[in-house]
Amino acid sequence: MATNRAPGTVHRYLVDVEILADFLDAESLPTRAAEITRAHLEQWLVYLASKPSRRGGTLSAATVARTYRSVQQFFRWLVDEEEIATDPFAKMRPPAIPEQPVPIITDAELRRLLDACKGNTFEARRDNAILRVLLDTGIRASELAGIELDDLDFELDVVRVMGKGRRGRAAPFGVKTGDALRRYLRSRAQHPHAAVSALWLGVRGPMTPSGISQMIGRRGTDAGIDGLHPHRFRHTFAHRWLAAGNQEQDLMRLTGWRSREMVGRYAASAADQRAREAHRRAGLGDDL
Repeated sequence: MATNRAPGTVHRYLVDVEILADFLDAESLPTRAAEITRAHLEQWLVYLASKPSRRGGTLSAATVARTYRSVQQFFRWLVDEEEIATDPFAKMRPPAIPEQPVPIITDAELRRLLDACKGNTFEARRDNAILRVLLDTGIRASELAGIELDDLDFELDVVRVMGKGRRGRAAPFGVKTGDALRRYLRSRAQHPHAAVSALWLGVRGPMTPSGISQMIGRRGTDAGIDGLHPHRFRHTFAHRWLAAGNQEQDLMRLTGWRSREMVGRYAASAADQRAREAHRRAGLGDDL
């Protein structure tokens, strides 16, 4: 099951399987994998859909679907390992996820955000570099947090990141992002933890994905952007790429997606806006 999976992914699978096991035990249902049926799993899904969320209300449809997929992978592994004869998930469909496009970050908001990071302090240079890398590459927060010093290549202007499924790729960046990175590296050289390999440093050492997310939230508040989180940069990158008339295939290579379904999901954030702009450019009614 752990083949080519990141440690965090494996941990998430185990946590989700434990959620199923706890439910089955609480309901006095079979807990042996070979005895678990589709009906038991359907009961579990009903339970998940009504389970309270830490933020209030119930778990989101996306969380339920992700948990479903985790446990589904576990049962597929059991079949592959011949621990069970049949997969109870075989004829089940994953829970539907209502389309809720993530709002993109507007150009005006991006300018305010970068203005909020102006200055020559260590934090200002670090945060400016982080924001520009996210905006310019569309990489995931986990990929950003995992960047090491040796992953930067200023000859090719790319940063090497490790994506999902342990698939590495080189994410290119532009001139302004390169300048921001160089300024940050000069400040970083004076940091008490400068000897560590991790690129992004906080007060106590390497920044975690959570630490980066908190920083972005604070900078967003400073710029008047409520609820800003790293993943909005990935949606914004996809929108800006497609709005500029660039190819979907290139977008998939840059972001590390293997399915066009992901392009559609991320591109939905501002699809209507791009469609209106394309209509204006086409000018079909003006040709007659």
